Amino acid sequence: MAAKKPKPIALEQVAQAGCGDLLEVALFAPQGANEHDFHLGADVRFGTMIVSSEDWSKSVEIGLARATLSLDLTGCEIDPSAHRFGDKKPASTKTHIQRTTAATKTLRAGGSVSLGAQVKGGAIGLGKNEATVSAGASKDSKVSATETQVADTREEPVVAISGNRWRFSAVAEAYMQSRYSGDEALCKLRVNAPSIRVEGRLSFQPKDIVMIDVEAQPAFLDRFKKSPNQAAIAKVLLAKHLKEINLLEDKSGSASIAGWSSTLRGDIKNDE
Repeated sequence: MAAKKPKPIALEQVAQAGCGDLLEVALFAPQGANEHDFHLGADVRFGTMIVSSEDWSKSVEIGLARATLSLDLTGCEIDPSAHRFGDKKPASTKTHIQRTTAATKTLRAGGSVSLGAQVKGGAIGLGKNEATVSAGASKDSKVSATETQVADTREEPVVAISGNRWRFSAVAEAYMQSRYSGDEALCKLRVNAPSIRVEGRLSFQPKDIVMIDVEAQPAFLDRFKKSPNQAAIAKVLLAKHLKEINLLEDKSGSASIAGWSSTLRGDIKNDE
């Protein structure tokens, strides 16, 4: 007798946008979902965002050096026995020692130096290559060596961390750009209720913001004579905007800013 085919789950994806120019995520089930389990995929992308003042006289372009994707699960849980995208074993740091040597030579006095002087027609001239060092003088050679320990480390752009979270980081560049995942499932979920809900929240901290470019009129710069730098301008422009785009309910008590949310939800289909 053939095994009974598991009942499917029709999943609906709903997105809540905060700052789509800067970051976005879309959750999906690449192989479909059923009453037992399913693989969860996440298409995560990053870009840059320009924030301007109301009169358009001041603007700042920003990117992100780091961000965190966290999952809030209802009716299901991550299968601990399955591989998670970004899992890696702790690795010892490889080190090697670079040796550099420097040689110095000094002339120690104690004898006489003859320059091979010649008298020609009442004038004194120096013969070519005729300078000699007498036995009383000698050359000392000193060799010094320095050792430098260099560590070979490798940073991964996506790392699975505790609390059903994944950390995304810029590796080769100062800020993240383009797609960072989507080709491989994040994890495998086990279904334990008739209705499931999976919310993926992509967030960052203010310290993760990278300033790419700042533009401002000279009159605005005069207000920051004590601190005429890009950080001062960006702080003014970003403070209000980041509060407006934050999707977190408790915006005052959290250090993170949620910029995008994607939710998958569905019910197990009953046999008709």
